[in-house]
Amino acid sequence: MGSIIYGHLNDSLLLDPSAVATEYDGVSDNELQDALAQYRAFCVTNMDELLDEVSPQQGRLRLYVGDVSDEKLLKQGAFYLDTVIISDPMFALTTPEHELTSAWSKAFDMRAPERLNRKDVARATKTLLYCRPLVTEGYVRFFPTSLADEAPEDLPMYAPEDGFEGLLPPHLLSMCKDAARVRSVVSSPEGLVVMSDLDLGRRIHIDFGGVANGRGFGFNLIQQEVVSWDPKTRLAQVAMKLPKEPPTQEMFDAWVAQSVNSSARQHFDSLCRDVRWSTRFGAQLMTRSTFAASVLESSEQVTNATIPTATASGWLNLDLNVFDDLPMSKLMEARSDEEAFRRFRRHLEKQFRELRLETDPEKRRQKTENAMHELLDIQLTEVDSAIQRLKRKGLLSGLGVVASLGAALATSPATLIATLGAAYAGLRTIEEYRIAAKESPAYFLWRTLGPKRP
Repeated sequence: MGSIIYGHLNDSLLLDPSAVATEYDGVSDNELQDALAQYRAFCVTNMDELLDEVSPQQGRLRLYVGDVSDEKLLKQGAFYLDTVIISDPMFALTTPEHELTSAWSKAFDMRAPERLNRKDVARATKTLLYCRPLVTEGYVRFFPTSLADEAPEDLPMYAPEDGFEGLLPPHLLSMCKDAARVRSVVSSPEGLVVMSDLDLGRRIHIDFGGVANGRGFGFNLIQQEVVSWDPKTRLAQVAMKLPKEPPTQEMFDAWVAQSVNSSARQHFDSLCRDVRWSTRFGAQLMTRSTFAASVLESSEQVTNATIPTATASGWLNLDLNVFDDLPMSKLMEARSDEEAFRRFRRHLEKQFRELRLETDPEKRRQKTENAMHELLDIQLTEVDSAIQRLKRKGLLSGLGVVASLGAALATSPATLIATLGAAYAGLRTIEEYRIAAKESPAYFLWRTLGPKRP
């Protein structure tokens, strides 16, 4: 199978083994910058072919994981997923320098999103090299989704009178406020450091749902002064500085509240993009954040209830044996050696698709119970037997760990994921989307539970 990106990278400085091993020591900035620019131009020029590589495939269980994938996740899904689609880590480093954000970063001691951070380039290269055989097998696919996230040439500035309280529907904003974790940020010789607590100051870091969410947002409370204003051209010169003295408590509290609201909207927008990409790829969106999952399932009637676990809620919850401490080559050999894994993937995709076609709540509940019985008592039993055979053959060893795969159906017609799917398809209503897609929208929640007991 393969991918056209390797046809380009095989002849590129970026995949030169000796250069990667030294993190491109001895390679000039211009050479590395040119290699990244050439890769960007190649991807943009061949975007249609790259889209073909990730186009929907009937009967295959595909997950879009965005940029939160790692080696352990790929190992854990080796037996149970057909394809994992990942945001191209190398393309994300080709973003052209933005004049305003670069100046901002230098002025306030923030790390600039530079393309020539050699460690980042080497890390992205190692990911592509590690995944090359997985791409050949069709298990992994890369796509430059970060292109849609790049900042426009002109960045807007906002001065909200309501402190950004109106950026999201009230029920979503309330969820975000409850889940927000706000911490102070301090400057150090090694760069900016996120502290464990929140103290009066001018720098903060905000995330939702902890590290599993994979997204955090930084804010600086700067002091601004309008130096000049031309009413004809509507252009202004503004001087900004980050004072050493802290703000008043009242100003600090108002700024933190506004920053939480702004972060909530940024998190929501990022989640929206992920939903649209997964819809475009004909894949299910995967998240490892229970907070993100709760937002995806949210409707106007949402409460602070935890993620549903009952079959009545339209969930397939499976505890799977995984071996993420073994070499990937062993796992892929085992994957291709046992027909039981292919049957499990086909059966899970089939059951999940049939559940998504069912719109009657009671029939869906009954079908979910039947699907769980079939998957647990028959398919996973067969998988466990296959794992024992592979152990006897020496392809697998150890107890491994248990991972939880939650296949979630959007049970309410007002869910966020349904609304976004309809909007992406250019349809006026969620019902039109359901009829056009012939399936209820869905997503997956993937979590590692811990070591398997003997």
